[in-house]
Amino acid sequence: MIPLASPTLFLYGPPATGKSTCAQNLAVALAKTALDLDTLIEQRLGMTIPQAVEQHGQQFFRDTETAVLRDLCARKPNAVVALGGGALLREENRALAEACGPIICLQTPPEVLARRVERKAGSRPFSKTADSLLKLLEERREHYLSFPLALQLSGEQMPQEVWPKVMTLLGRFIISGMGNPYPVLIAPEAINELPRLLERLEPKPNHLLLVGDSNTLPLYGERVKAALGSEIPTFEIPAGEAHKTLATVNQLWEAMGKARLERNDLVLALGGGVTGDLTGFAASAWLRGIRWLNLPTTLLSMVDAGIGGKTGADLPSGKNLIGAFHPPCAVLADTTTLATLPEREIRCGLAETLKHAVIGDAELLEMLGNFDSNRNQIDWLTRLVIRSAGVKVRTILEDPFERTGKRAALNLGHTIGHAVEAASDFTIAHGEAVAIGTVAAARLASRLNLAPETLAETLKTALDALGLPTEIPQEMDAAILMRYLMRDKKKAAGKVRFALPQTIGQVKTGVVVPEETLYALLNH
Repeated sequence: MIPLASPTLFLYGPPATGKSTCAQNLAVALAKTALDLDTLIEQRLGMTIPQAVEQHGQQFFRDTETAVLRDLCARKPNAVVALGGGALLREENRALAEACGPIICLQTPPEVLARRVERKAGSRPFSKTADSLLKLLEERREHYLSFPLALQLSGEQMPQEVWPKVMTLLGRFIISGMGNPYPVLIAPEAINELPRLLERLEPKPNHLLLVGDSNTLPLYGERVKAALGSEIPTFEIPAGEAHKTLATVNQLWEAMGKARLERNDLVLALGGGVTGDLTGFAASAWLRGIRWLNLPTTLLSMVDAGIGGKTGADLPSGKNLIGAFHPPCAVLADTTTLATLPEREIRCGLAETLKHAVIGDAELLEMLGNFDSNRNQIDWLTRLVIRSAGVKVRTILEDPFERTGKRAALNLGHTIGHAVEAASDFTIAHGEAVAIGTVAAARLASRLNLAPETLAETLKTALDALGLPTEIPQEMDAAILMRYLMRDKKKAAGKVRFALPQTIGQVKTGVVVPEETLYALLNH
């Protein structure tokens, strides 16, 4: 398993916020070691912190704390470090930690912390009682609020619910359950992390092949080579869904042969969903499976297509009818590439982002309402990508291979969307088709009494505001759409299964829609 790029991560916050427990869970998820600064101090002193404060005073304890932190930061361990509640009050300590790795400040309502302290009265040297803790929290309030990476906790979450929120805040995820766990990093200039990731690959690849399309290779190919510090062979595929075919996969296999790729070598996919799907599928079959690394460059691929391990190609009879589950060894989403993305492609990515909002993040829907005023802000777009990708990651972790039905929620808008896309001969882009399909799915849910009629209008209004189509084109024949639907890869027992929204945050999967109801909807 490849550790994420930053070796050391700090968890900070008031006493009793659960930093140590969270550090232990997060360390497991990130393939790091869990360290507790207070424990390291006690090991150095040979006594507990309350004993050290009582025998030698607070100044002695704080000086020791600084010395231990300085030694730890000099080592830059591959660890999640839980810091004491006042460890960064000294400017020297804060500077040491900030230079070593990101700091996440966990914050919990004071009344919750007070109850926790009351249950273990006397165990903390500077907050022995609930009253002393509340006083300390007021004194340090501005200090804790000064950390830009902060996570507000209710105090009711289970420990296993906290660490995924920390990962979302960082834009770093680990996807497991589909073979070797792999990291996903979403950040500006993420491509620069390539050398560190490749250094940790075991076994080391002897040969690389960079695959991109006719748009991405001219734009970013040299950046990838510069990050690697070497020339590597490249293969260019024509941009566009029309080239997501077996013929292109065959060309990819020929390029892999020319690059002399062996079982331990690596293919890099630089581009959108089509490039990632084709490259991953070709890698899944070359020598019965070689490693690949995904470098998504479009909003749609960053939030959806580039994450999850599904690979494939289209057939004339339908989209993605051939493919394999073949996860990448890592995903690096460099959000600076969004600055060169055409407006239409950005809008297409927003359709998948709205889909994720409907599946599991109502606040993401509110965030989309501010898109136009933040369109050119890479930091804002990065947060949007992280939040949207977080929904997909959580859904995948619940059902990696689509065996329980939970992952099928990600198909929301896609069943009808794929039919619309294919019936248009791909003149309607994937994201546009998903927008149309999402509204159609909400209307089906209403007709089946699974959702209120207002839900479809809410989604239509949101998608209209994002500049996306929401209606099946009048000229599309319902019979043709039905033929494409009947070939959908999500059929089971001869029936097409739909993911239908019930409310914002709840999607029902595996729904069989009566053909007459479906035809009536398509016959607009």
